[in-house]
Amino acid sequence: MAETAINIPAPAGTLQASLHQSTTNNSGFLMCHPHPLFDGTMHNKVVTTATRTAAGLGLSTLRFNFRGVGDSSGQHDQGRGETDDVLAAIRYARQTLGWQTLYLGGFSFGAGMACLAACQQPDWVQGLFLVAPAVHHFDAPNQLPFEFDSHVYMGDADEVVPFDEVDDWVARLVPQPHWHVFSDGGHFFHGRLTDLKQSLQQDLQTLLTGTS
Repeated sequence: MAETAINIPAPAGTLQASLHQSTTNNSGFLMCHPHPLFDGTMHNKVVTTATRTAAGLGLSTLRFNFRGVGDSSGQHDQGRGETDDVLAAIRYARQTLGWQTLYLGGFSFGAGMACLAACQQPDWVQGLFLVAPAVHHFDAPNQLPFEFDSHVYMGDADEVVPFDEVDDWVARLVPQPHWHVFSDGGHFFHGRLTDLKQSLQQDLQTLLTGTS
């Protein structure tokens, strides 16, 4: 998967990003990384696994560093500014890159930021993919947009994000997301990345082909 280093205009300056632009369609997958204060970057293995999976289905992909990470401008903003970063990346993908269909994903803290951004601008997103959402690190909503399908992926042996809290959150959500539980799976999906890839691949393929 060939990627190009780019900078995305954002409220705090610019965001360091890596873009794979498909030559076959105008749909893309945007993936957000885990917590910046715990070494989270766009180079995280779950993030790169997700983007490579999407690229394998012919989608363009975009991953970026939140403000204050790597060469991105600004400093960590406890999730407030990071939600704005996601919205800036979505806006760039739609307006500058010409993506007409955008699927949004995130891992851990990044899943929370993706969730909040999708709730703010549901018309900009056509599918939401949340991997081990860190419900203890963001103001998790009780309602998701009705405009598109949402998926939540979680290992029941997660050592970072409490599984019971995510399970309870998913159970209360309206509308109900697709809930994917990986038996004995940890937070970083060690030994289970292939399983996560296959699940994500199937779910994206379903959206792309319009099948159920």
